[in-house]
Amino acid sequence: MCKKNRKFAAFFEISRMEDSNKVLFSILNERLELLRQLDAEGDSERRRHIAKETQTLHAPMAHRLGLYQIKTEMEDLALKFLDYDTYKYIAHALNAKKAEREEYIARFIAPLEEKLKAEGFVFTIKGRPKSIHSIYHKMQAQHCDVDRIYDLFAIRIILDSPLEKEKSDCWQVYSLITDVFPPNPKRLRDWLSVPKENGYESLHTTVLGPDKRWVEVQIRTKRMDEVAEKGVAAHWSYKGVKGSIVQKSGDIYVFTPTGDLRRLPEGATVLDFAYSIHSEVGSHCVGGTIRNQNVPIRQKLENGDQVSILTSPNQHPTPDWLTFVASSKAKNKIRQALNEMAYKSAAEGKEMIERRFKNWKIDYTEADITRMAIKLGYKAVNDLYQSLATGKEDIQRLREVMQEPEEQPTLPREHTEYVDKSELKGLAIEVDMNVKNVDYNLSKCCNPQPGDPIFAFVSVTKGIRIHRCDCPNADNIRERYSYRMIPARWAKKN
Repeated sequence: MCKKNRKFAAFFEISRMEDSNKVLFSILNERLELLRQLDAEGDSERRRHIAKETQTLHAPMAHRLGLYQIKTEMEDLALKFLDYDTYKYIAHALNAKKAEREEYIARFIAPLEEKLKAEGFVFTIKGRPKSIHSIYHKMQAQHCDVDRIYDLFAIRIILDSPLEKEKSDCWQVYSLITDVFPPNPKRLRDWLSVPKENGYESLHTTVLGPDKRWVEVQIRTKRMDEVAEKGVAAHWSYKGVKGSIVQKSGDIYVFTPTGDLRRLPEGATVLDFAYSIHSEVGSHCVGGTIRNQNVPIRQKLENGDQVSILTSPNQHPTPDWLTFVASSKAKNKIRQALNEMAYKSAAEGKEMIERRFKNWKIDYTEADITRMAIKLGYKAVNDLYQSLATGKEDIQRLREVMQEPEEQPTLPREHTEYVDKSELKGLAIEVDMNVKNVDYNLSKCCNPQPGDPIFAFVSVTKGIRIHRCDCPNADNIRERYSYRMIPARWAKKN
């Protein structure tokens, strides 16, 4: 089998997989072939861009799928195109010590082979150098040169064990190895008991070999090695094992019509995808197309979907959109758009009142509008403005309410009568705690009575007005005009 076919043996069974996974494998295949072609292209901005994109997106995706051969080659080629001098330096160092490394591997393997054969195991042992990209990261993490990296290569022991004995055989081999070479307990990695999210199963340990050199040993079975080499593809081709490892990662990968990749959280919808392209595309999204079928904006996406977005200039975000998007970007953009729309609508509604009331020659104050909003059941004036702008409220109704005679509010039972300013015998209102006999008016919106907790409000046109602390307009006054509020209380006249 040629090298290329060996590299992509994992793809032979793809026809039996879900369409979504087919696309992922196809994209990775195309990207790896592109990288191989770039090797002969020469240094260019395009090559560096492709290498960087591969390093940050395609290689991690291959890793999630368990395609370690593809991941390793992608990472090595990306490093080569982004930092050729470092790549060449590490490659030269590995090549210079190739013969020495092979001799050491042979010395290391010899006692292990003897031990395993004596116990009746059927197995193969491989020795392989770490990838250039892996060594580069070790150099950065350990802050040392390539000569100081203690595990430049790994030994892999592959057992031919039945499914029911896989784990016990791997642990037994581990015991035999540590009888020969002392292990480093801090370097034990158990992916037998809890496999990686992409299905990878293996037992890793680091032992002190001949000449006091640390060596990483990987212990796995043929089935586990098949998964490690071919990743998710092996789950459909090996002994009929079924499963979709991709869906466990917490992310999904979908594509634009031109093949650009987008990573979204699991549960993302067509609307999430639209906002990942651009906020304007998201705000005007009315649906999408997947596999030549029209789908609604609520449609959840699957790995490998290729999505086209349908838009309309008449479409705008609504609050219910927040209930079915999964990405934080989409949620933030929707909230931002809703706030902008609310602000714009409020401004339009306010301008409508100003224009129409002026035509009708109706004088009013902001307090009048506040009272009118409360009377119509709105929690805030801006809600009234927005209803006018969107047509939910009729401006004629506001005119009628504005011209209605003001009703006396219903007071608590203990107030048996309404007290007008002229009837406050022996009482005065003290403001600022020390100023008496000021000119004031009792506010009609709450009609304060002697003994009620009150505050004074400096009105622009009607002097000082006295309100009950629980006045329907109190919250709005505190929020907008707190600087014009003055403490007040009932007091005896001098």
